[in-house]
Amino acid sequence: MDPKLHIQKKGEYMAIEKLHLPELLELGKLNEVLQSPGPCITLVLPPYHPGERAESGAAFLKASLQSIAQQFGERRVPKAVGMDLVAPLEHLAEDSGWSIGSHLGCVILRSPEVFCQFQLTQPVRPSLTVAGCFAIRRLLGECWAPRVFYILALSKESVSLFRCTASKAEAVELPERTPMTLEAAMEFEPPDHDLENRSASGASADARRRIRFGTGSGRETAHAHLADFYKLVDRGIHKLLHESEIPLLLAGVDEDLVAYRAVNTYRRLAKESLHGSPNLSSQEAETVMYARSLLRAEEREREAEALKEITDRTGPDRLLTDPHTIINAAFDGRVRQLYVNESAEVSDVFERGNYRTWGKEDLLNLSAVQTMLHRGGVFELSGNRMPSGAAAVAMLRY
Repeated sequence: MDPKLHIQKKGEYMAIEKLHLPELLELGKLNEVLQSPGPCITLVLPPYHPGERAESGAAFLKASLQSIAQQFGERRVPKAVGMDLVAPLEHLAEDSGWSIGSHLGCVILRSPEVFCQFQLTQPVRPSLTVAGCFAIRRLLGECWAPRVFYILALSKESVSLFRCTASKAEAVELPERTPMTLEAAMEFEPPDHDLENRSASGASADARRRIRFGTGSGRETAHAHLADFYKLVDRGIHKLLHESEIPLLLAGVDEDLVAYRAVNTYRRLAKESLHGSPNLSSQEAETVMYARSLLRAEEREREAEALKEITDRTGPDRLLTDPHTIINAAFDGRVRQLYVNESAEVSDVFERGNYRTWGKEDLLNLSAVQTMLHRGGVFELSGNRMPSGAAAVAMLRY
């Protein structure tokens, strides 16, 4: 896939050439396109590998064109407007690049002012939405998932660090004087502790000459040396990442994972790990996507805990749970944070001011769009993490 991305503003197209795949979806880019008036078309296409039974992106896109035409008729979209909206999609469907396939899904956004395409790093189901705004509820995880993260593969024989973006993992050298093996660490620098005591030798206790003896079992000594090794690796991680907010994910067998966590001091170390040796040669994309899913799940858990704290400490006058009240507050710019139940659906016609829905649409999605346009935070959680199974919870600014 090698289309041009277009963002049309004030009647003019601005074309951006893409050399390979589209850009990743990010919060700033999404906020920009959300300002466009409708009708808005949102097409979500899953990853596709040639030879799979699943429908290719081109096939789904072509099938969607027929559905779009039907929905335009039902929503009374003027014929001229509809033809203008569909034209670039028809051209895109004929692009031979779709046959190559992709490890990542993508979303295509089309409105009278926008025609753009973004990569998706999370698993997605194919979907088509025609509404007064873009359908971004299922894309929220993309906005809060890490753009960049590191995988630290641990073993006594070798330590490797990989910088991960999209579906790629690039090997990164740790700073100088960071040992890559346990053997090198034992020769490289004395351990932080002294496992060798000293005793007086000869008849006098004041004798200057000493002899050495061990103080622990071989197993204890091995654990101590492993701890010292990983302390040095941890020191190298700090030098490289400089106390940044970039997540770090461990990979390895249980013994190494436990040993490293016991000495880790990097604040953004993920709770979950990749167990075993990550296959970053033949299954690079799959490994990176799975690693990102672990980090995203961790982020969702933090969001769920934040919601619990908000509901526990915030007075009822600053919290809303009725979807129709929430949507009006979102249009007024009063919603600071919005949490949406991923399984809830509230569909209705909503018109206010200059906004037109073009028929029934997802009001929770519209609330999310308006919250983001007014610089509020939006998160989607599973139903069992929502208080009393609410469809949505909004924390108000005032």
